Amino acid sequence: MAKQWGGLRPEQVTQWINFDAQDSEWRYVLKAPPSMASQQTEGVAHLWNLLSRHGVALLADEVGMGKTFQALGVAALLWRMKPDAKVLVMAPNRDICAHWKRELTAFVRFHYREADERVKASGSGRPVPEVEFYSQLRDLAAAIECRATQAPPTNLYLTTIRSLSLLVDATDQQRDKLATAKRAAREMHERILSALDNHGFDLVIVDEAHYFRNPQGGSQRAAAAKEFFGQGPHRIAQRALLLTATPSHTNLRDVANILSYFIGMDEAARNQPAEELMRKYALRRFRIMAGNGVGYMKHQYRREEATPCDFAGRPEAEMFFALYQRRLIHDLGVLDEKRRVLYGFLEGFESAGVPVRTLAAQEREEDQPQDECAKDFSTADDTQLLRGMSMDYRGIFGHAPDHPKYGRLVMRCAPQGLFPMAADRELHEDKHLVFVRRIPSVRELTKRINEHYDRLLAQEICAAWDLSMNEPRIVRWERQHWSRDGFNELMQALVRTQGAIEYEDVEEDEGETHSREVDGVPQAQNAYLGSKIADLFVTKRAKDNEPPSPPTDCSRFSLNLRKTTSIHAMFMEPASDYMAAGYLWHYEFRQGDKPRPDYTKAALARRLSTHGMVSQDFLESLAPNGAAMREYDEPIETLWSLVFPLLDASRQARLRRWAAERPDIAENFGNYIKAGFLFASPVVVELYGWHTRFQRSIGSAPYANVQARYRDFVAYARQRIAGSLLLRYFAAALDSFEQLCDKIIDHPAGDWRAGWRTLTALSSPAWYASGDSSHRQHLILGFNSPFYPNTLVATSVFQEGVNLHLQCRKVHHYGIAWTPGDNEQRVGRVDRLFSKVNYLLKESGPEGITLDINYPYLKDSFDEDQVGSFIERKYAVEEKMDRCTQGTFEKQVRMTRPGWHEFLRQPIVESLMQHPYPARFNDEDIPRGAYPGAD
Repeated sequence: MAKQWGGLRPEQVTQWINFDAQDSEWRYVLKAPPSMASQQTEGVAHLWNLLSRHGVALLADEVGMGKTFQALGVAALLWRMKPDAKVLVMAPNRDICAHWKRELTAFVRFHYREADERVKASGSGRPVPEVEFYSQLRDLAAAIECRATQAPPTNLYLTTIRSLSLLVDATDQQRDKLATAKRAAREMHERILSALDNHGFDLVIVDEAHYFRNPQGGSQRAAAAKEFFGQGPHRIAQRALLLTATPSHTNLRDVANILSYFIGMDEAARNQPAEELMRKYALRRFRIMAGNGVGYMKHQYRREEATPCDFAGRPEAEMFFALYQRRLIHDLGVLDEKRRVLYGFLEGFESAGVPVRTLAAQEREEDQPQDECAKDFSTADDTQLLRGMSMDYRGIFGHAPDHPKYGRLVMRCAPQGLFPMAADRELHEDKHLVFVRRIPSVRELTKRINEHYDRLLAQEICAAWDLSMNEPRIVRWERQHWSRDGFNELMQALVRTQGAIEYEDVEEDEGETHSREVDGVPQAQNAYLGSKIADLFVTKRAKDNEPPSPPTDCSRFSLNLRKTTSIHAMFMEPASDYMAAGYLWHYEFRQGDKPRPDYTKAALARRLSTHGMVSQDFLESLAPNGAAMREYDEPIETLWSLVFPLLDASRQARLRRWAAERPDIAENFGNYIKAGFLFASPVVVELYGWHTRFQRSIGSAPYANVQARYRDFVAYARQRIAGSLLLRYFAAALDSFEQLCDKIIDHPAGDWRAGWRTLTALSSPAWYASGDSSHRQHLILGFNSPFYPNTLVATSVFQEGVNLHLQCRKVHHYGIAWTPGDNEQRVGRVDRLFSKVNYLLKESGPEGITLDINYPYLKDSFDEDQVGSFIERKYAVEEKMDRCTQGTFEKQVRMTRPGWHEFLRQPIVESLMQHPYPARFNDEDIPRGAYPGAD
């Protein structure tokens, strides 16, 4: 029999949970000014009461309201009441499941008050409930059946919604796969229920529950879900908490359809008005961003704009389009007005590279439900025609054919200059999230944005050598697409006239080969997409049966910044006190008959010993065999010594606090910015420019030793640090580091051994996430950091359940969403609590602070009809969608009328929006009986 839950008020919830992590003394107070902490506290209490009374609750808060934390609040109170309670979380894909695991750790650490050994462990502050993830329902069932031998037993099980679609082998040729899926799901249901003493899970939490809005859709997922979740007294869980920001995603019946999986509903119940169902079972509030003591709703800071694109000044592009239309008729036999066929051009095309895989292959790889993935179409009728034409064009003109939407979006997403950076432009202004519908467009946009960045980066390299971009040898190098071979040819000519730059005894075998995978695909296959300038800084080892790739001047420089035996590597080290202090000694050991220094291991040993972070045995292990300590002629400084005096008071205070209280965080931060500077930002190009200019300025002047030369370089850099990219990136990384560690990645801020290897694979300013991207967590990390990628181009795989908000306030709908619900989910990736917009509102209020939402379109074309029609109809249904009373959204494209631009949302001074289905705490809303975990 299900344990009675009793009733709760928010004043009781706040005894155990504090949703304001910035104020450890915060308590919920009735009738106090509304805040997100108070809304989340009310949310937990109201959801608890719904689950206690009805056995099901629908949390439909707006995107970015912290639904995960509210659900974890309910689970935490359940574990407090019943420590052995079993909870199942079913989320769309494995990345979101990993996010749930991180969020549990953060919730318990920062929001659960008492170390009660039920939810929070004393000492470590980590969650007591054990967590396990299973991608297959069969593995989940087997694990639960073995629970008696588990030590300790698992309390929180994670699995994917996709697992319901994997019960039938994709290669199985059976005719009735739905029946097979039903039988397999029923078997999993019975095994799990039997293993849980026929009581089932105490609670099931379904994240993005709108995936179950179409029970009659004929998909394997819908068929399997009915059998897996069960009916009546044989349900898989005693209670169900459903999460979705868009419960009426496409149709008013969506609400009833979602609920029908978890409560008995006859036809009459299914036909109840959505408002009645929401009022009885649901909680929906609007997001409120805190800023200067005032709360702001989305319409007070969102700004929509439409960017017209045309062929003006692009005769070659217009010629290409005219020829394309002609060949549509002659090659494809398109004689009537088949607007559908124009999608290939209007959505863009891939001009070169690997063949486009079929959508069927795409779906098999995608880690999300297949019918959602199918929205991103891989090919149009004209795909192969466009590919062939664009490749012919590139062969004639040396570059890809222009495309008005591509060109305009590249100009919007990529800065027009990097060196020096404009004093009034913040780094986060370079972060752009772009959504497309057609899979080839993610690669094409990625390639073109990287090409734009490459020209800016190449310009800085050339400037360091006093070379104009108009010089024939630079024009030649650009036509070689900034290749390594072309750069080495250029450098050979420069060495003959200007002399070689001196580097410290570079040994290629000490370098790192960048043979890592990006999105599960070896970089060699993605080489045509990535940054060619970044490739110049890579040290490449010889591969089997291949000649070695010769080093470049850039790779020698980068290697000198990484080698422990290079004094220039000291420039990248933290200060000895994590603020501005230098170093007094280094190691020296013998290699053969030569004395060799080791600088950075000695620096690490100095920091770890001074701050008491490791044992003596560990310190001794850092020193090379037979190493002795050698004093520097004078103290050696690092870039931290140059940066610290220029930081504002609050940032200096943060470093002082870390140095005094959490040196492990400071050390981890040092690893983080080192990886970001050297691999995932233009800082390495800036440093190369400084070093090249410095070396050219001193010529062949003799130095007593490398220490003296290094100190002169530090003095040279000191004169250039103010206003530099290095200073901007350092400050931006400092601002968001702890939040990044707590909310985005799997290791804590104090994990000082973390090498941030992920950042070393993010060497391109733009990258993409689509269905053939199998490992996307590192893209989420990079985009939430100040480092690369600056532009993230995505299909619907990043439309839901992904946090991309720490640095970005700009969203571009290159290909419009299929419904207003999809559109809102896209924008919700950056419009979230604790987002960059939220931070800016807190800093300066709403004046000039906007979340920019852009819709590029091809002017005076079917593309404009499509975008204008969507914007106009979206405007008409948005208020109903916000209140979950939206009817069916018509997707038919209408011919646009003049004036559709007036339906683009602009910030308003005041918002009159009221929460449609708020938390209620009248006596009749609270179940009888006290909460059993109150003791």
